[in-house]
Amino acid sequence: MDPYEILGLIPEADDAAIRGAYLELVRRYPPDHHPQRFAAVSEAYQILKDEGARLRYRLFNLDPGMRSPIEVLQRRFAAPEARKPLTAEDLQQFLRQRAMQ
Repeated sequence: MDPYEILGLIPEADDAAIRGAYLELVRRYPPDHHPQRFAAVSEAYQILKDEGARLRYRLFNLDPGMRSPIEVLQRRFAAPEARKPLTAEDLQQFLRQRAMQ
């Protein structure tokens, strides 16, 4: 499941919003009463806790089963309607867009 959905956030959420949502959910679902829900919330927070972690999530977890961010980008740019090789410019543009989200 998407960590943003677990924490009830939008992908544009900042560090403070992510931490606030995490703390609220930990209070609502303590580990002794809701161990599975607490584990899911904790895992989602670890994935999104800072800007570097969010960027790694965006690059490496866009499509499960991909081995590298380059493979993710190649598949994304090689959509059936746009079969063309990935260029360095395409890669730079994509990374800029993802970093701004």
